[in-house]
Amino acid sequence: MKVAILGGAGVMGRWFSKFFIEQGYEVIISGRTSQKVVDFSKKILVEVAANNIDALKKADIIMISVLMQNLEDVVKEIAPYVRGNQIVWDITSVKEIPVEIMHRYIKKGTILGTHPVFGPRARDTNQNFILTPINEKEKKYAEELRKWLEERGFTVSIMTPKKHDELMAVILGFSHFIGLTVGDTWADLNFKEFDKAAGISFKTLSTLVGNVVSTNPEFYSVLQMSLPDVDKVETLFREKVDKWLEIIKNKDKERFAEEMTTLRKKLDC
Repeated sequence: MKVAILGGAGVMGRWFSKFFIEQGYEVIISGRTSQKVVDFSKKILVEVAANNIDALKKADIIMISVLMQNLEDVVKEIAPYVRGNQIVWDITSVKEIPVEIMHRYIKKGTILGTHPVFGPRARDTNQNFILTPINEKEKKYAEELRKWLEERGFTVSIMTPKKHDELMAVILGFSHFIGLTVGDTWADLNFKEFDKAAGISFKTLSTLVGNVVSTNPEFYSVLQMSLPDVDKVETLFREKVDKWLEIIKNKDKERFAEEMTTLRKKLDC
């Protein structure tokens, strides 16, 4: 079994190259930056293809591991060459738009939108993995893939692309928004002294900020602009900030306690 990873020298492409090789698969990679592909191939036993078309011609599974803003160009490029017995995954963090794009152009083979809900720093397979089939053929394959992934340690969920994106508006979009706004606040304060007095809560928040701020800005900008209703979630957050700030400014201890008690009940804490 051979897997072609288009964008194989990127951070997630490298992660999956190593993973598939560990599972006994042959891996062939392609990428826009040829030198990065060659350099990576010197570190791990992967075959290097001259381009995306050459890579997919030899593969059973085609994994598209590119930024979402580049996905349509790659799909349009490879679509005429995908065969009926091949499987095509994408691994973007948004699902409705990529799944629609793949179905618009690719007319052969089996398509499956997937989202490995972890980053390239993941050291094992104890991670969440989401599959988003939209027809019976894809659902059948998704069940087979679910079993295969679970046998290797992943926790797998199957849902519609729409449901996925609704969840990710909070899980990813809102979390990243928090990281950006907190980091932006700290940047205007004397944050270099914080670590001297930091406790567990602050260190947890600091980890979120560090992870967000150190990630590709282009990736996060597309994520924020593509997830449905993420702006509504973030607007709701701003309303909550205003409510709690008003209570604190008014030094209303009684209302603070009431709101906190109500919140504890809602969150079942």
